[in-house]
Formats: sequence, structure tokens, C-alpha cells
Amino acid sequence: AHLTMSASAVCHQFRAPAGTGRVRRAVNRDARGAKRVAIRAAPQTSAASTVSPRKVLIVNTNGGGHANIGFWLAKTLVQQGHQVTLNVVGDKDDKKMQKPPFSYFPELTSLGVRTTWSDPCDLASKASGEKFDVVVDNNGKDLASVGPVADFAEAAGAKQFFFVSSAGMYKPTNTPPHLEGDAVKETAGHAVVEQMLFKKPFAASCFRPQYFTGYGNNKDCEEWFFDRIVRGRPVPVPGSGDQLSVVAHCEDVATMMAAAVGCDAAGGQIFNAVTTKAVTLNGMVEICAKAAGVEPRIVNYDPKNVPDGVEVKKAFPFRPIHFYSYPAKALEVLDWQPKHDLLTDMQERFAFYKASGRGDKEMTFETDDKILNHAR
Repeated sequence: AHLTMSASAVCHQFRAPAGTGRVRRAVNRDARGAKRVAIRAAPQTSAASTVSPRKVLIVNTNGGGHANIGFWLAKTLVQQGHQVTLNVVGDKDDKKMQKPPFSYFPELTSLGVRTTWSDPCDLASKASGEKFDVVVDNNGKDLASVGPVADFAEAAGAKQFFFVSSAGMYKPTNTPPHLEGDAVKETAGHAVVEQMLFKKPFAASCFRPQYFTGYGNNKDCEEWFFDRIVRGRPVPVPGSGDQLSVVAHCEDVATMMAAAVGCDAAGGQIFNAVTTKAVTLNGMVEICAKAAGVEPRIVNYDPKNVPDGVEVKKAFPFRPIHFYSYPAKALEVLDWQPKHDLLTDMQERFAFYKASGRGDKEMTFETDDKILNHAR
């Protein structure tokens, strides 16, 4: 283990690594070069703005980080002129509704989004007779939870069905990034659901997000780093810290999905719902520290040599291996581009963190201390 100060840490965000030939083949075809430049300069919603208004139902999870995708998707779609119903799984009186992004729902309703609450199996009765052009499942992880939504979509006459899947089912690779079509764990719940949906009569599109951030985020990601940085503590990072990961803003995920509305070419496709830039694990610490205006202390440790009782997957918010997906299909098929950059996002998130008072709360770091003491 060694202590690495900010001046020497591998800390930069970067695009797909040089020499990654298959990424270049997927997204840098010469015939599309001039077109891509024009797209980058255009507003993000330009492609979707030509689509006639659709009636959209979003079935949204009531917990976890994915909830914020539904919030941003509803906001994006209604601003593009679509008629949006955001149905949250569970009960309106659940205590979870007092936390972001659910506590921000007045922002949606003021824009015209209808909010409802219903479990997937109750949609057929509670929304009986309603018709939708597009149905989005941002909740289920298996056939038992997604099946009823897919059945309802058929009955409701939906022409498109979007499933928020997961990039977590990609098999580890020595040649990152993960591209659509790469090997996945075929028995994973999300993978089984994807295959079921592609056999349905509607045009199904599956979106595989990875790590994400942004306004409304309710799952500790950047907060884990801020908690240590603002207290002047060393930040324990498993491995060399050079491992590649990717953190996207939920708005970029939402605009990608919105670009698929009314897009015939999106049917039958899988999209990595991520941004175009990777970040190293040490780099994530560096960026969070820069957002907070301090110099970090990074301690890299061997994830295979930790004290008894310490689980690395619980001791660090990211996987300690290369876990980096690339949005090749969205760039090519949807003419989509992200607008957010990670440093700006972290600056915004730190402002929120500071205003919340979390940085002033008493905290213990027992697991960190075990790792740090063991690494000396």
C-alpha cells in the first residue's frame, strides 16, 4: 500500500483509451464525422423535438439510485411536449416519499406530469382502459416484476417499451470498455427480462446504466468521497486506483432515453446508458476533492489483502476492477450526446452536500480505519 498525493495521482477523466479500436470503429466512422460535429453543437433535445407528442407511462422504483432516472426522464419528456404519467411503485404515504427525488415531485406536477402510485401487478386494474404510446419500466429486475408491466403495455396499445436494465451484468473484461453486445451473465435477472421483452409485439429498447449522479440523487456515491475529504481523512481506494469506471448525470441518461421516443431504429436495441468519458478510481477522489477545494490524501490498498470481516464491495462505492461501459449505440443510432461533465457535476453536488449540513455531522469510519491500519 502507498500514500499518493494529488500531484501524482492518476486523476483525469478521459475519453475511450487510445488504441481501443473497436470503440473507434463503433463511433468514429468517417462517413459520419461531419454530422457528429453538427450534433455536438446542437441542443440536446433537437432530435426529439421533431417527434409528435406521445402519451408516456413511467413505472418508477420507490428506492435506490434508479428512482432519479425516472424523475429526470419525466421532466425531460414533458418539457419536450409529451404527456407523462409517473407511477411510483408502492404507497404515496411511504416515508421514502419524503426524500429526493420524490420530495421534488412538485417540480414535475407544475410542469404537467401526472403522478400516481401503484404496484406493477395492480396496473391492469388501477389504470384499466388507459392507453399509452410508450411504457417505461424503471423498476423491475426480474420477470415477476417486469412481466405485469409488459402485459399492461400490450393491453394499453403501447408501440414502444423501454426497460431500464443494468450494465452490472457485463462479464469482467481485460479489454474495456464494455460495448453493447459484449458478453453478459445470461442468468442475471435483467438479462432474462431483456430477452423476454424482445419477443413481445411492441418495439422494446433496453438501457443499461452504470453509476450516476445529479440533482435528486438519493444513493451515496459522491457523498462517500465528500464525507472523508471534508474531514481531512485519508481516502482508502482499492487497487492501484487506475481502474476505469464511469459516472453519468441522470439528465444525460434521461435525454438518451427521450431520444429513443418515436425512433424506429431504437426498437430491438440495447443502449449503454452512460456518458462518453471514463474516470479512474483515484481520479474520482481527485475530482471530488477539487470540487470541495481541498487536496486529498489517497491510500491505495490491496483489495485481496484486507482485515478479517472487511468486504471491499461494502468498503468502497465502486467495483475495484475495470467497470467501464461506453455508449456506442446511443451515439450512432440516437444521434445523442451528453452535456454534463463530471467536475461541474461534483461542484454542484458538493454545494448541495454542504448546504445539507452532512459535512458537519459526527461520523465514524471504523471500516476505513481497519483498512488503513492493515495497509501500513
